[in-house]
Amino acid sequence: MACCDGCNSKCNEYLSYQVVKYLLIIASIFFWLVSAAIMGLGIFAEVVRRDLGSMNTFLVSPAAALIAAGLVVFIVTFLGMAGALRDNLIILKIFIGLMITGLLLQLIVGLVAFAFKDQAKNFINEQVSKGVKSYFADLDFKNTMDWVQERFYCCGGVDYEDWEKNDYFRCASPGPASCGVPHTCCDRRANPTDGGVVNTQCGYGVRVYERLELVDIVYIRGCTDAVLIWFEDNFDIFAGLCIGLLLPQLLGILLSYIYINRIEDEIDQIKTAPYGTWGGVDDTDAPANRDTAV
Repeated sequence: MACCDGCNSKCNEYLSYQVVKYLLIIASIFFWLVSAAIMGLGIFAEVVRRDLGSMNTFLVSPAAALIAAGLVVFIVTFLGMAGALRDNLIILKIFIGLMITGLLLQLIVGLVAFAFKDQAKNFINEQVSKGVKSYFADLDFKNTMDWVQERFYCCGGVDYEDWEKNDYFRCASPGPASCGVPHTCCDRRANPTDGGVVNTQCGYGVRVYERLELVDIVYIRGCTDAVLIWFEDNFDIFAGLCIGLLLPQLLGILLSYIYINRIEDEIDQIKTAPYGTWGGVDDTDAPANRDTAV
């Protein structure tokens, strides 16, 4: 290479510029594809939700969160990729600004959730209480609640008495499910099915008994506390996941910052360099000769 004939510092600067550029492009393309996959998963989940005839509106469905998150990451990473490919300072500065804003918002949300965890717990209980009322009508909530109750050995939001708010399980209801709970509240550890048919009526009428009498029959503790305790027990894992999510963002911000500085340095060098050269090489690949914006 012509730039390395003299092994001068300009050659190293040019090579460092290229390395940072392609690292930023590769990282942007990778997360761009990941975001597209997240959006695709969200769209698929929304199609399935509509086929099942869920009563939930799109805006409160889990699929909406996936689509929204995927779309935001898709747009931001596309800007990073386009800015790096074209050496466009305006796009790169918008990209790094959005990255910093997103990172700060995530940190703020995490701090607020930690600082107001009691209020967050009450909010979750309120949402579960609303879902309990439409348990059989809302398939999204029903499937989620059934999974949570079986996975975390719990029943209801605050406790199993939450199911009094459902018309079918209310003690004043004339049906067979009166004073009952869903079958996913039944304690399978004490009464395993051994692969047999699940008794979907195992929770009918159980709430007529005292709390202590229900031990080993249905789960008594609420799912909100059960899930929060599970999070606390697995705090190290979630802390690692959070760090794993933040590090790529920090890396993207760092690479963008270095790359913007390298482009600005090269622009300054071009302004003072002899015509037709850039760092000791032909200037056709120089940022200023494409569509760099200052």
